[in-house]
Amino acid sequence: MTYSSTTTSTRLKIVVDTNLYLSVFVFRGILMKLVFELVIDNKINLYISPTLKDELSEKLHYFGVSKQTVEEVMNFIEINGILVEPTIKVRKSRDSEDNYLLELAETAKADYLITRDKDLLSLPKGRWKITKIIMPETFLPLLRTKKLIE
Repeated sequence: MTYSSTTTSTRLKIVVDTNLYLSVFVFRGILMKLVFELVIDNKINLYISPTLKDELSEKLHYFGVSKQTVEEVMNFIEINGILVEPTIKVRKSRDSEDNYLLELAETAKADYLITRDKDLLSLPKGRWKITKIIMPETFLPLLRTKKLIE
């Protein structure tokens, strides 16, 4: 895992909501798998925070995911994620439990926060600061226009 307060790069910078990790690693969803493959190939920067890691671990245990799958998910973010520790507090989401994602996105200066969470998607103009809040189904065509996937 790379540790950074912010990293400068021309690569897209993303934050991914915890439910989308479950989609790939637990339910074997295809949409986000393509995104995670780009992260593994160092074509996209994935930002994580201690709070995101804790939330993800809690959800994996809540769903009774096998120890092997928990290790697979946590190893993925440890190896491929860029750890950022937000020092700001945000109170903008209708669901206060989602604010840590906005804090992470702002601190990382993320280009995109990928989620299906209606509370986050309903923020004004579909944005938080410079970060566009987007569903995976909208993010993939964007990756095609940037020629990151075919």
